[in-house]
This record gives sequence, C-alpha cells and structure tokens, in this order.
Amino acid sequence: MAVVVAGCAFDGVIAVQFRGVGPVEVSESSTPTQMPHRVAGVTKRKGEVVRIDCSITVVYDIREATGSAVLAQTYVVHLRTRRLARGTAYDFDCMGPLVVELPADASAIQATSAGSAGAAGVPLPVHARVMSIPLSFRRSLRPEPRTQLAIVKWPRTLAAGDYRVELSFSLPEARAFREKALDTAAITCGRSRYLQPILPAVTGMARAPAFTIDPRASPLTLSLPHVAGAIGSYAQAKKTLSCAS
Repeated sequence: MAVVVAGCAFDGVIAVQFRGVGPVEVSESSTPTQMPHRVAGVTKRKGEVVRIDCSITVVYDIREATGSAVLAQTYVVHLRTRRLARGTAYDFDCMGPLVVELPADASAIQATSAGSAGAAGVPLPVHARVMSIPLSFRRSLRPEPRTQLAIVKWPRTLAAGDYRVELSFSLPEARAFREKALDTAAITCGRSRYLQPILPAVTGMARAPAFTIDPRASPLTLSLPHVAGAIGSYAQAKKTLSCAS
C-alpha cells in the first residue's frame, strides 16, 4: 500500500516476544515502509525560510459492526525556520533516529533491520543509556525517573522500501514495565544540531504515550495509538526550527 509521498509508514501493531525468566530477553518487531526525505543546502539570500514536511502514516486493522476494515492515518509535521542569514548551511532529514525510553536496568540493547525480501538482518547503530538529547531552542529531552533513553539510527544510505525492524534487550527479571518511543527528524542548521520529535511531536517524555509490557503474557501484540481522530485520516502540526548563526 503506497500511503505516503515522503516519510514512513507503519503497520499499526508491534509484535513482542520473550525468552527466559531471569534474565528475560525482550524482542519487539515492526514492519515500516521507509520513504527517505531530506533537504540540504545553503541559503542564497537574506531572510530566506527553509521548509520541510515530515509525514508518518500508520495503517490499522479495525473491526466494525459490518466486519473488518483497514484505516490509514497520516500525521504531518510542517517544519519551518525563522528568517535566516544569507549563507546559512542546513540539513533536515525526516528519517531521524528512533528514541526509545526503556527501564534503567535494560541492557544488551540491539536493533536490526532487514528488507522485505527476507535478507538477513543488518545491525543498526544503537546508543544506550543516553541521559540528554539536544532539542531545538537549547532544550533537552531527558529520560523519566528509573528509565534510560536509547537512540536507534537509520543509515543515510537506506533505500526506500519495506523493512522488518527488531529491537531487543535484556531485563534482570520477568516483570511488567512501561516503554515509550519517539520518531524524530535530524536537524542541522548553522551551528545548531539537534533532534526534532515528529511522532509524537512532544518535547518531554512525560507527554509521550506509554506501552505497558508484561512478560507473563507472551507473546503479545501492541496496538499503536491513533495519530488522528478516531475515524479521521489526517492530522498535522507546525513546529519552528531553531538555527544558531
């Protein structure tokens, strides 16, 4: 299903499996369709405004009184700079890292990605135990108490297409825990370099929706929250990007 022009699309569910008891290994898999979208260059005139629209589509299987149906919802974030000085370098990439909030005692955090043709998984760069992530206007994204942030990066060389992504990590014991995730855009503008949360477009992890995961209910499937109204197909937001000269 071609549901986005530029950005990425996800099935509305994430499959979760568990192995072991103490420690327990958690594996989470999803199947995104990636459509790389990036703008880069140097402003050519004083007062130029640089723009990019980052979109994410989530496809849900829903049950209605008349039977099963498919609902595709697209969320678009319109990113804009203020007026920039001439000669300002910029690089805006909608396929920024995935930021995941995990329990503080999660370890051996890894991620792999494989194409839809069934090729072997390719390791994705993961930075674990991150305690602060730069955001726009000198703000920072920090983990909530008793949690840590992990950053999963997509290679710039990634081609458009369907992928199977798996995130895995270990916990000392089998227990219920909460997890949050943010899709981001990677922003470089002048001397500024930071991440811009896209879905959800929040600046604090406390405002991101949480999934409760219980290893005692293995395997399980997590349903992604709707990105538009209950039966809507489109939602949007506007964000201003900072740019230090």
